Amino acid sequence: YTLTASILGASVSPNPDTITSATIGTPVARSYTLTNLFGAFTGRAVGTTLGSALQAVPTIANGAQQPRFVDVTPGSTSLRATIGSPSDPAADLDLYVYNCTSGTCVLAGQSADGDAEESVTIANPAAGTWAVLVDGFSVPSGSTTYNYVDVFTNAAFGTVAVTDANALRPAGSSWTVPGTVTANAAPAAGRVLLGNVQVRTDTNVLVGQGDVIVQNVTP
Repeated sequence: YTLTASILGASVSPNPDTITSATIGTPVARSYTLTNLFGAFTGRAVGTTLGSALQAVPTIANGAQQPRFVDVTPGSTSLRATIGSPSDPAADLDLYVYNCTSGTCVLAGQSADGDAEESVTIANPAAGTWAVLVDGFSVPSGSTTYNYVDVFTNAAFGTVAVTDANALRPAGSSWTVPGTVTANAAPAAGRVLLGNVQVRTDTNVLVGQGDVIVQNVTP
């Protein structure tokens, strides 16, 4: 038999692409540079649906628990919660997501290994209240900061679109694509719109991505 292995990866610049303000329904022109970091592949850049996101850098103490509640709107296609990058590199933080839409909170997903890099994604979440719980399972220094994001994607918020086609991307090569970011609705107070520019192979394998953030949406 023959075994073939490939190491694939690509970067997106700028990352993040932060848009200070966008007007509802008005496309914002953007440009993205993609770089193949490893082996050659055939692929292209694609955009994603926008979502309502909360981004924060909280502090948690050893043994403490921090819940946050997310009001997911009807028609959302995914709900993701992610934590990581603790200031105490030895910290072990765990992540739990609960479905509270029925009035009783039921565990729907968890990520609890031996470090603080955790992520949970729920496909097609029911509309209503969800809870994200971060557990400071072990923080040797007593407390640590960490990066937190929760985001639910919904076509009603708009899209990130790029113009690109599958082509051979040699190792080390870069290419630039035009794009537009269109916000169709504003998120709730204290939240931003978050989407992605992704690099995918011709077999739809994700090999890299960058964030697109719309900080403010105006009528």
